[in-house]
Amino acid sequence: MPFINEIISEFQNQQLAFVAFVKHNLKNPSFTNVYYCVLLAYLFCFFLEVILPKQRKHGLLNRKFFWQDTFYVLFNDLLIYALGFFALCAVSEFIFLKFLSLFNINSLTIVDIKTWNPLFQVLIMFLIQDFCEFIAHILLHRSNFLWKFHKIHHAQEELGAASTRHFHFLEMCVFKPIIYLPFAMIGYSVVDYFLFQITVQNVWGFFTHCNIKVKWGILNYIINTPETHAWHHAKNIPNKYGVNYASILNIWDLLFGYFYLPKDKSPILGVENNNVPKSFLGQLIYPFKKS
Repeated sequence: MPFINEIISEFQNQQLAFVAFVKHNLKNPSFTNVYYCVLLAYLFCFFLEVILPKQRKHGLLNRKFFWQDTFYVLFNDLLIYALGFFALCAVSEFIFLKFLSLFNINSLTIVDIKTWNPLFQVLIMFLIQDFCEFIAHILLHRSNFLWKFHKIHHAQEELGAASTRHFHFLEMCVFKPIIYLPFAMIGYSVVDYFLFQITVQNVWGFFTHCNIKVKWGILNYIINTPETHAWHHAKNIPNKYGVNYASILNIWDLLFGYFYLPKDKSPILGVENNNVPKSFLGQLIYPFKKS
């Protein structure tokens, strides 16, 4: 089948290109290197957990599954990207373009904003990315099938910075390529999307999962903080689907009625009837097992 062969060829080419990109970045450390910037942000969040008061009693290194979470960081942010996530984004664009070609449409770009003011470009990319992440997050909670994957992330009963990357890799492989498409529609490449994703969304995720006890006041109603995100991981909430879905802007939760920050109680982390395996391999196969 020619079309399938084209998809496979496109995937392989993009995968090889990304592996070369990763190797180049890892061999050339600098303050402008995306991987080392993310590493510094990661270490900074660890530093915050050491110097600031703790929201939960456990320490940094003796937190349950600290080392497993650290492994998840490497697994999801290096191995899965290199093995195919990046290529999947390119392939999603390739397939969508093939579909549009049936209607004599040869480009995904609707408005090319790359000639606009750089600050305005970043603002638009940020709003698109954050809103799409918000919608995808709701779907992960509302769909019984998707929840089996996402439940692995929520089964954690002790959070720390590395907890943000503790999730089943198929979550990323399903949603991120779809979320890339709006970026393509405003003129951005897969590389642009990857850099924005790993430096903005991923870094903020480290922060929101930090085990720090800081009262953020009015900021809680604007941005996602460790204070508001702890309630997203709580099981003592007013509905079974979840609250505080936002990645960065809590404005989305306020607009759609999902914001929750009670002043008279504390979050109890985890999920009801937790049957998620403790081992990494067990967690990989958990979503495919019959309930």
